[in-house]
Amino acid sequence: VLAVVGISILFDGYDLVIYGAVLSTLMNDPSHIGALSPAVAGTLGSYAMIGVMIGALTAGAIGDRVGRRKVMLTAIVWFSVGMALTAMSTSIVMFGFLRFLTGLGVGMIVATGGAIIAEFAPANRRNLFNAIVYSGVPMGGVMASLFALTFEDMIGWRGLFMIGATPLLFLFPLALFSLPESPRWLVSRGRKADAIAICARHGL
Repeated sequence: VLAVVGISILFDGYDLVIYGAVLSTLMNDPSHIGALSPAVAGTLGSYAMIGVMIGALTAGAIGDRVGRRKVMLTAIVWFSVGMALTAMSTSIVMFGFLRFLTGLGVGMIVATGGAIIAEFAPANRRNLFNAIVYSGVPMGGVMASLFALTFEDMIGWRGLFMIGATPLLFLFPLALFSLPESPRWLVSRGRKADAIAICARHGL
């Protein structure tokens, strides 16, 4: 559980920072997505954060209805596909719209991941586990900067965005098979036996 949530938030940090890491390339060459003025570039940067805010605010209500596991799985697919599509952008409007959509998935993970860790972490290490997973945001940002410095000349900005889509290949299968549903949510849906089985398996 810690690995799934931690890696998800690591790539959240990567996805949020990689735009800034490649911005000079986009501004210097209009052939990528169009001519970017400083004002337009700043506005594009805010679209992902607006998506994060909306995604985080709605994730709780959606999770209460369908379960935290489904929200987490959906969010991993959502932001991975969003990054892949952003890598194929050919216009400013398309790029901005896809950054907003990607931000929705990032926000869902930020909100849902914390709830999952709070429920499954050992009581005496809950704060430690929270610190570990949420340190993934700055760590992902550092990873984005290092990857841009190292690989942008080889794979371009589109390749760097495609790296942000790779969780679909390895993290989603891991989450699909190893991430349990919230016992509290199962109890709220009358599935007490399932909740007890998960609690026994995870020592809750």
